[in-house]
Amino acid sequence: MDTQKRKRSSFPHVFVILLSIMVVAMVTTWFVPAGEFSRQLDPKSNRTVIVPDSFHSVEQAPVDPFQMFVAVQKGMTQAGSIVFFIFIVFSSIYVVMSTGAIDAFIAWMVRKTRSNPASANITFGVLMAVFMIWGSTGTLSYEEMIAFVPIFASLALALGYDPIVGLAVSFVSVGIGFASATVNPFTIGVAQTISELPLFSGLAYRLLILAVMGSITIAWTLRYAAKVKADPSKSVVSDLDFEDLAFDEEKVNLQFTKTHKTVLMLFLITILIAGFGLLKLHWYINQLAGLFLIMGILVGIADRKAPSRIAELFVEGMSKGVLSAMVVGVARGILVVLSEGKIVDSIINGMANLLGQGSAYLSSVGMLLFQTLMNFLIPSGSGQAATTMPIMAPLADLLEVKRQVAVLAFQFGDGFSNLLWPTGFILIGCILAKVPLSRYLRWFLPLFAVLFVVQVLFLWGAIAIGYGPF
Repeated sequence: MDTQKRKRSSFPHVFVILLSIMVVAMVTTWFVPAGEFSRQLDPKSNRTVIVPDSFHSVEQAPVDPFQMFVAVQKGMTQAGSIVFFIFIVFSSIYVVMSTGAIDAFIAWMVRKTRSNPASANITFGVLMAVFMIWGSTGTLSYEEMIAFVPIFASLALALGYDPIVGLAVSFVSVGIGFASATVNPFTIGVAQTISELPLFSGLAYRLLILAVMGSITIAWTLRYAAKVKADPSKSVVSDLDFEDLAFDEEKVNLQFTKTHKTVLMLFLITILIAGFGLLKLHWYINQLAGLFLIMGILVGIADRKAPSRIAELFVEGMSKGVLSAMVVGVARGILVVLSEGKIVDSIINGMANLLGQGSAYLSSVGMLLFQTLMNFLIPSGSGQAATTMPIMAPLADLLEVKRQVAVLAFQFGDGFSNLLWPTGFILIGCILAKVPLSRYLRWFLPLFAVLFVVQVLFLWGAIAIGYGPF
């Protein structure tokens, strides 16, 4: 654990990065010419849009250091609905985690694999699919999978594979699902809210993305696993010693009880109701927050917890969501600085001139590259959405690219590069699996290249079909 902390602390904390960006934003208000676009309400979509060719200069309004710090409070206030939504969802999911149902389910799946090594490939494929689907909802993340990375790495070794396979089955699977983001409230939810899009709209296309990206990753992993089992020298870590990778039998022997099954059933029902509410009842953040609150209470009752204990767990869960929620608020403070300095539209106009030199297809690739690089600095999905989407949504309007496509570029750039950049959780995953980051990248980079090409094709497909609603 100390090693993990040292590794993580070698890169600045996300708040340090955001404050640094805020300082840069403040300085730019003194030098970048202020300007504004005219805006109008689009009666068809009921959203505020930029009037093309309306950019004009306005009086310079530089922001001073004190105003910059005041902007943090203003940003948190402006992003209040998203901040509190994150708190509530984290709290409710924490109640689910406190029951041990997630740990018990994964342990049950691991035991099934150990009991029938001959069917390991099929079981691994099923496990990866389950983790991807689950991860796409944002309710199974890297944090929940951390405890199981060493177990899957050890299991892979015991079955004749290598720890890379265990890392792929656990961490990489969750990452692919998270990036596909079917109904992920922390990425898609935040990005679409900022972009004034209907919450979780465009779901069918993201389900297709999950199916394609998941299939490619599963096939890639199982092909590598079969190659290693047939010839261990083909492993990218064949020269390393993994004798210290031992099973955590206590974790593996967790029993999957009727209570655990009831808890997971309540969780699944909640996801299904949320989908129905969003698609048929036009629900938004407030209704989803209420639904998750109900789920948390019912899960606590099903686990025979006293009312006061359920309340305590909600409070503890909120503490787990502080980072994600506050990152959104602080990131919004950057927009406040740029807005009060009257240079947001100047930046949008500059990026439009840069990206608008080619077609909408090339512009979408530029958006993807921008978001992928930005994720190195801001590994928080909700934080990156809060930082970039206020600029990318109106930019999409100017480039005549649908805002849904801009959200898709954010989703891809944030999600898939989580498995690439060492500023995210993948470094911890490598440490736990005893795999040097360089060896993991030797395995992952070719896969990432394939996935990146597919991301571009999906962006172009979205433009071709008019992926919307707007």
